[in-house]
Amino acid sequence: MIAWIVVSLLLQQQGPKAIDVDPANVKPPVVVPSGTVIPIRLTSTVSTKNSHDGDGVYGRTAFPVTIDNKVVIPEGAYVRGKISAVKRPGRVKGKAELTLSFQTLVMPSGATIPIYTSLRGTGGAGERKGEATVQGDSSKGDDAKTVGTIGATGAGIGGISDRTAKGAAVGGASGAAIGAATVLLTRGKDLELQPGTTIEIVLDRDLEP
Repeated sequence: MIAWIVVSLLLQQQGPKAIDVDPANVKPPVVVPSGTVIPIRLTSTVSTKNSHDGDGVYGRTAFPVTIDNKVVIPEGAYVRGKISAVKRPGRVKGKAELTLSFQTLVMPSGATIPIYTSLRGTGGAGERKGEATVQGDSSKGDDAKTVGTIGATGAGIGGISDRTAKGAAVGGASGAAIGAATVLLTRGKDLELQPGTTIEIVLDRDLEP
């Protein structure tokens, strides 16, 4: 018992042993710099017709990101975000818009990393507007087609019933008016991003995976 106490006192007098660390062996943390483009492939449908502000958006990285010839973000890592704003197309003018914000990267190891991003490309699914918005196509061409088709139908019916140029003109005018009214009562094209749609996001801040 006395011997154990003596040994314990001697160890306390010696104090903790210093651990020698060679700075050359300490590797700096891997940093994915801001401005890095990360292509992702959506795994959920996003639409101006059915989606709402705050709904989740989910995808997976479509291509690995490498730093110094080493993969730091592998293909297939999960990316999670949300819809910040939804704008449906107007009845007379205005295009559909979806504002997307991707905020979380989930690595295959399970590590969850916050990310700060903006939108860079839309993969042909629409046009980019600002830093985070996808804008749909205009419906002007379809609107003109609707007015023209109904106008032509009206002219044909008027000509058959009256068998005169005047009847065709009246029928055409009536058909055009109906076509215009149809356009005014019908919304433009909704924007829909299907699963598999590839879009590009860009890091706004450095990332340490």
